[in-house]
Amino acid sequence: MLNMTLKELKNQELENVEKTCFDIESRLRGTSEIKSKNVFATAYLAYLVADNELQSTKELSNYIENELSFEQSLFLKECVGNLWSVVIEIAHDYTVENLLATILWMPISNRRSEPNSETPESIVNLATQILNINNEKVADFCCGVGNFLINAIEQDKNSKYYGIEINTHYKEISNIRLNLISDYTEIEQGTVFDLNMDKKFDKIFCDYPWNILKHNTGINKEKLQEFESVVPEIKKVTKSDWLFIMNVERHLKSNGKAVVIATNGTTWNGGIDKKIRERFLKMGLIEAVISLPANLYSTTAIPVSMIVLSKSNKMVRMVDVRSMASVGRRQNVLSNETIDQIVHMMTEDTENSKCVTFEEIEKEDFAINPSRFIYTEAEVENGIPFGNVITNITRGAQVKASILDEMVSDNPTDYQYLMLANIQNGIINDDLPFIKSIDKKLEKYCVKNNSLVISKNGTPAKVAVVSVPEERKVLANGNLYVIELDETKVNPYFVKAYLESENGGIALSRIMVGAVMPNIPVDGLKKIIIPCPEKDIQNKIAKKYLAKIDEIKVLKYKLSKAIAEMETIYEEG
Repeated sequence: MLNMTLKELKNQELENVEKTCFDIESRLRGTSEIKSKNVFATAYLAYLVADNELQSTKELSNYIENELSFEQSLFLKECVGNLWSVVIEIAHDYTVENLLATILWMPISNRRSEPNSETPESIVNLATQILNINNEKVADFCCGVGNFLINAIEQDKNSKYYGIEINTHYKEISNIRLNLISDYTEIEQGTVFDLNMDKKFDKIFCDYPWNILKHNTGINKEKLQEFESVVPEIKKVTKSDWLFIMNVERHLKSNGKAVVIATNGTTWNGGIDKKIRERFLKMGLIEAVISLPANLYSTTAIPVSMIVLSKSNKMVRMVDVRSMASVGRRQNVLSNETIDQIVHMMTEDTENSKCVTFEEIEKEDFAINPSRFIYTEAEVENGIPFGNVITNITRGAQVKASILDEMVSDNPTDYQYLMLANIQNGIINDDLPFIKSIDKKLEKYCVKNNSLVISKNGTPAKVAVVSVPEERKVLANGNLYVIELDETKVNPYFVKAYLESENGGIALSRIMVGAVMPNIPVDGLKKIIIPCPEKDIQNKIAKKYLAKIDEIKVLKYKLSKAIAEMETIYEEG
């Protein structure tokens, strides 16, 4: 085995190594017999050929049978089959160092349709900096193909490293990569819930599979009962997120630290999640929460949170770095400079970070997403709860697209329908689609004149005021809230203007829940504070707002007319 650390390899002439790596990868992927999933195994076989100076497929076959573990041998045969002649050809063209670099750095998964086996390098780099590993026992729960462990070994080669992964192929890839650079690693196959509770670590990293149902985790009754004895609410969860987080905490030494990657919904969802967060906070288990940028992963564009766990915490450090990503062609990344800034934010208050007390968190219903504490709402003058001026609130009709298609009319009628897509820049399109009629059962979803509509899902929220002529009926469809206001107290356009302002946007964002698609709950909507000055002040602001809407409509008309005229210039000579 080549006695070379990753750091020593990187200190070589990087440009030449990278060029060779890209060359090898290009050749592998360009070989018709080698599918995407075969590339890593082929590169590893090429390494074995080069390192042991093997000259034939027979020698390679003997080496695999006699020198490798049964799991490794099975893994290679399943992935590569009888491509050994190709392997030998490739291996003889490159040095062992080049092939090692290829194996360590080659992306294992490149397609969004594949399960996520790789934690992004940005997240790995940030996690290792926060954990600050130094001659300790380190674990990676759900280690995938070993990206975190490789990075951690580079930081400290004297620590002892442990990984566990349920997927056979990913486990073997991880095992191969780590054995190439360290003699202090152990990779096991299995579920993290099979670990003996006596097995404790100084530092743990866990990028678990998100939104897995509890009954699909394989957690046994004994482990579940042990969790419930500490956090009774865990018994009622249906998703497994808090099971993975709880498992990390139970395997952490008293002075240890862990980093867990979770969906944002875990930090703010209500119900059982809220009660479990409350329990974790009161036990002093949450040290920090970091809101990460969107599109860091190759398999999903959703933003996620990094939760830092340790013991005996009296406060929680909140850090929001959602806007600090470097935008890539396909994925966003966190630069080394940004990671250094984030590490600094873990100890110092900045405009994007602060420490908050448990009392402050309790006031936010035990939500722990940093934006609720870092970007506080401005004091609202003459503020009242929004619910005080709402006379009725409903959701749009949930009509299937196929049924809606049958309802559509090619000719003008007295009936139209309104969808989220019909709202652009806060203005409802003038040419709403016509429908033949509205069933009596759907009439309750018709919008009254001057009603406020707000998008239920997505961020930022869309807000509009619907103008409905007397002879018309407009059916609200899709993910819209239709809000009827007490117009003796508020002007709908004044309320719209506030909700679209910076302070209004912050107020709406603070009540949003959900992981993949943030949504606005009705109870939260009613609780936000809106300004309610004298009606003449409201009307003055509303008049200015309406004037701007009219100006925008005129400009849009002029733009569309100019575009149409531009397209006929050639014909007109």
